[in-house]
Amino acid sequence: MSSVAWLLVSVALIGMLILSALFSASEAALFSLTSAQRLKLDSTRNSDRAILRLLSNASHLLTCILLCNLAINITFFACANVLSSTLNGPDVGPALPFLFAFATVASVILFGELLPKSVGVLAPLKISRFISLPMLGIMRLVLPLGKAMHTINDICRRLIWPGLVSESILEISDLERAIELSETDSKMIDLEKGILQNTLQLSNIQAQEWMHPKSQFASISLPVSSEQMEDWIAEQGTEWTDDSKRRIALILSPVDSQVTATMNIEQLRQAIRQRTTPAPQPAYFVPWCANLASVLQQLLKQDLKVVVVVNERGDTIGVLFFEDIIEAIFASPSAAINTMGRPLFAKTGEAKWEVTGATRIKQLERSLGIKLPETRDATIAGVLQSQLRRLAQVGDHVAWGTFTLQVIDVPHRGKMYVQITSSEIDISEDESGGIV
Repeated sequence: MSSVAWLLVSVALIGMLILSALFSASEAALFSLTSAQRLKLDSTRNSDRAILRLLSNASHLLTCILLCNLAINITFFACANVLSSTLNGPDVGPALPFLFAFATVASVILFGELLPKSVGVLAPLKISRFISLPMLGIMRLVLPLGKAMHTINDICRRLIWPGLVSESILEISDLERAIELSETDSKMIDLEKGILQNTLQLSNIQAQEWMHPKSQFASISLPVSSEQMEDWIAEQGTEWTDDSKRRIALILSPVDSQVTATMNIEQLRQAIRQRTTPAPQPAYFVPWCANLASVLQQLLKQDLKVVVVVNERGDTIGVLFFEDIIEAIFASPSAAINTMGRPLFAKTGEAKWEVTGATRIKQLERSLGIKLPETRDATIAGVLQSQLRRLAQVGDHVAWGTFTLQVIDVPHRGKMYVQITSSEIDISEDESGGIV
């Protein structure tokens, strides 16, 4: 081999080693991004948008990286084999080709895999922004081949090795029996049973039953001027500071007034003080009919603290917090907590309860284990307003089937309290073993 050809092949080896290092670093960096780092991505930057597009199809991205890296490494070793063959001769010792082959393998492992992947893990955000745009272009070129390989893999997995296993059936009684046989005292057993029942009942509760109504939150359309923002924050007063959930502001679209994001009011206040642009959290929407179990799964998967509930027309009707579902899981019948962190109901006598007007009728039925009269209203306050044909006042009485509703408190700020009585039922406190 001529010296020019030998030089060209050597340059090609170095170039492929650099490409292998870039693909290895990109794989480690892109898949090492944490949820907090993904939230920092700015959708106005081309590199950040490219990262989001790459990670939106993670399986194809991984296929693209592995295919390209494999092709580069095979080509690298083929060129290295060509150079190694030129080292054979009477003027060269027999050990030199083996040493050259060992050096090429070691260089690929060290400089093409270990070192770039270490750098990618240590600085994932910087490396991802550096390689995101070229990687997006490469992925578009390799995408047809990647889809073909996915199709072949899926066919082989379904036909040759389907991996079908019998589904295990586990009843609630089996779990309760396992808790009873565990080495815990009786108080812990009752607590664990209650948490288990609450967790299982998450699948039976819809998001609309557990959400905060949209009207309980402040809302603002962005962008606005600094003066308008300051005036808006001043209008909120200090009532919200005692309740962390009320600190959330709903960011509305200036076009159709639909909720597009959520943001902490204190963060808005800090942004005004520091004269920086507010950074709201994009809204994650769930339908009103979604059960709490699926909502909790999405909250954990997306690393979110709040979701927006929409109706069948796509209109925002409420907000649901991660803390609400946790309260639902750990709530006990003797310490029933509603979605705003206050007592949902309290038993004040035989077949007599004191509830808030915002109490959901389905929640109350599930908690007390009784059947309330049929109604189209969702809350106790709705029943009162439908019967009275006006806003409820202290002292109002309403006959509701076999029950009597009496308004006992209507504060200027806060929830209305209603007393529910019935002479035909008698329910003890320990019968309300459901979730509230």
